[in-house]
Amino acid sequence: MPVEILSKIRVGSASGGYYHRVKHASTATGTDMIFGLFLPTSHSYTNEQPTPVLFWLSGLTCDDTNFANKAGSRAFVEAEKQNIALVMPDTSPRGDGVPDIDSYDVGVGAGFYVDATEEPYNRNYQMYSYVTKELPSLLETEFGKLGCLGLKSITGHSMGGHGALTIALREQKEWVSVSALAPICNPTKVPWGKKAFELYLGNIESGKAHDATCLLNEKSAFDEILIDQGSVDEFLQNQLSTDALLDGAKQVGQNVTINMRKGFDHSYHFIAAFIEDHVKFHGAYLKVKLEKVS
Repeated sequence: MPVEILSKIRVGSASGGYYHRVKHASTATGTDMIFGLFLPTSHSYTNEQPTPVLFWLSGLTCDDTNFANKAGSRAFVEAEKQNIALVMPDTSPRGDGVPDIDSYDVGVGAGFYVDATEEPYNRNYQMYSYVTKELPSLLETEFGKLGCLGLKSITGHSMGGHGALTIALREQKEWVSVSALAPICNPTKVPWGKKAFELYLGNIESGKAHDATCLLNEKSAFDEILIDQGSVDEFLQNQLSTDALLDGAKQVGQNVTINMRKGFDHSYHFIAAFIEDHVKFHGAYLKVKLEKVS
């Protein structure tokens, strides 16, 4: 599974880690895919102790660069302190022949982190498999056992927050911790989710398997799920359904901390303001996991 390093730059300080853009041929999507990767200076390709990795999933219209360019400076500095890597996949397949429509919320830039079953999307839009299977395997084999031994956590924003929550709740044994910023919490009940599920999966009912509120149950195994949400987010009422997730969590006894951030909206200014808290949150859990497996 060879990779091509498109760029590599030092970030944070003269003694900080490196941010890479990495290209590879994806078997899941049938296309070339590009992802961002921050490696702390503590990471070694030959060290017997693996480096934990935090997956960042971006939102609608984003690619692999948005997070790095707009919030990465703060995230990378904290990841360096926590001795963890950050991986930032694209939000969808891209390229010639990849189905797209003239819409920001479905198609290129809007893969919704599901494996599409419906034509024409099922040929390329296999983002769930890409994030949960192919990319972790590639990190382990090509980057010095990065994230091996179950040393993986996940977070994201908006559509990516939806992806982080649903992936973690579906595969609880595979992820150490989960958080989100302004996530789509109950997508089967809101316009963004309904549209995506109908086109990618054929119907809204199938989307329940990718709906964080529907996935909450008594077996939820995370000590805490951390969520930050802006109080003046323009999508809060009609698209995000934060209250639905909180109500569902209370019913099944899952601890969810929701920080309502006064005056913040849905933008990358909001992400940049609180991303360090999320990196610290995951760093603490990953450190405990690393001590157990070392």
